[in-house]
Amino acid sequence: MKKSISALVVSLCLSLSAFSQEIEISGLLIDSETNNPVEFANMGVVNKNKGTVSNLDGKFKIKFPKAFASDSLTISHVNYQTVRIPIKTSKNLVIQLQPNENKLSEVIVTNRKKKNKKIGVKSYNPLLWVSTISTEMDVIESAKQIKIPNNKTVRVKDVNFYMRRGFEADSAYIRINFYENLDDRPGDRIIFKNIIQRKLIEQGWVNIDLTKYSVYLEEDFFVGVEIIPDAKKPRKVFMGAILTKGNAYMRGSSLGKWEEVEGAQSINVEVEY
Repeated sequence: MKKSISALVVSLCLSLSAFSQEIEISGLLIDSETNNPVEFANMGVVNKNKGTVSNLDGKFKIKFPKAFASDSLTISHVNYQTVRIPIKTSKNLVIQLQPNENKLSEVIVTNRKKKNKKIGVKSYNPLLWVSTISTEMDVIESAKQIKIPNNKTVRVKDVNFYMRRGFEADSAYIRINFYENLDDRPGDRIIFKNIIQRKLIEQGWVNIDLTKYSVYLEEDFFVGVEIIPDAKKPRKVFMGAILTKGNAYMRGSSLGKWEEVEGAQSINVEVEY
C-alpha cells in the first residue's frame, strides 16, 4: 500500500513538473481604430509548427513548451500589420492591431475576347485524402502550384477543391491565400485581400467565387486553402488528393514550415485571360 501511495505521489509530482514547463499566452485581438475583435488571425512561431488562430470573438489561447521561451509569437492577418511579442506567460492580454493601408488592385481593361482555363488538379483518387483541419484550434494549410499561360496576365475567377467523405461538420470558414512561386515553393504572400467565405461541407467539389476580389497575377504562383477550425466543436475534414500531380505543399500549423507532399491535393483555379 505504501509503495502504491509513493508511486502515486511521484506520478503527481511528475505531472505537475511537466505542466510547469509550459508557457501559456491568452488574450484578445482588436482593431486599433474600431476596437472590434479581429477574427481568424494566424498566430505562431514562424517555421516551428506551433500556432493557433483567433476565434470569431478575437480571443486566443496557446501553450508553448519552455524550449520556446527565447522565441517570439508572430500575429499575422492580411488586413493588419504583423505583430511580434516575446513568448512568456501572459494572460488576458489585449493586443491592438494596426490596419494596413488599402492597396488598390490594378484593373485591366481590354476589348479582346477572353479565354477561360482551369489550372491545377482537376481529379482525385477515391482511395486518397488528406486531413485539412486541426483539432487543436490551429490551421492546416494546403497549397498547390499554379502555372499560368506564358506571357499572360490572368484574373483568378474561382478556386475549387474536392472534399472527401469522413468529415464531421455541416459548414466551415474557408480562407484562400496567394503566395509567390519561390523556386517552386510557396514564398511571401502576394495578394493582400482577406478572402474568406463560409461554405457547406459535403462530399464533392467546393467552389470559392473570387469575382468580387479582382485577383490579377502575371507569374506562376501558389494558391493556399485554409479551413478554419471551430473552437466550440473540433471536427475532422478531409480533402481529396492524387499521386500523379506534383508541386504541392502543406503546413500543419499557422505560420509553420511548408513541407512538400507526395502527389497533390485536389485544388485547381479557373482563370480568365
